Amino acid sequence: MDTERRLNKIKRELKSASRLMEKASDEIFNQDISNYPIFVIAKEPINLGVMLADATSNIGGWNLYISTLEEFTTKKLVRQERINEFRKIYKDPEDFYCLFVIEDLGSKFVFIPID
Repeated sequence: MDTERRLNKIKRELKSASRLMEKASDEIFNQDISNYPIFVIAKEPINLGVMLADATSNIGGWNLYISTLEEFTTKKLVRQERINEFRKIYKDPEDFYCLFVIEDLGSKFVFIPID
């Protein structure tokens, strides 16, 4: 499946969790935890961030977590020397969700517009 179709599918699957994601992101900002919230989605349970919804929820079989750039740095998922580069590509969290998608074939960051 090409990247654009895959992103559209993920966006549709996460639509039912958008309110939950918005509230979690607001908490990250309101509690001054981070300026860089990252939503992690994985089909299998993982040890990263705080779980918001499990795969039995109505979000396409995904487990959904909220994390931060700081946690990604601590766990060495983003190397210290790449933090500034990550900040430059990070899109406005008022307009986009930053997702870290973990799949069988690997993982990657993607940004999906908030509807």
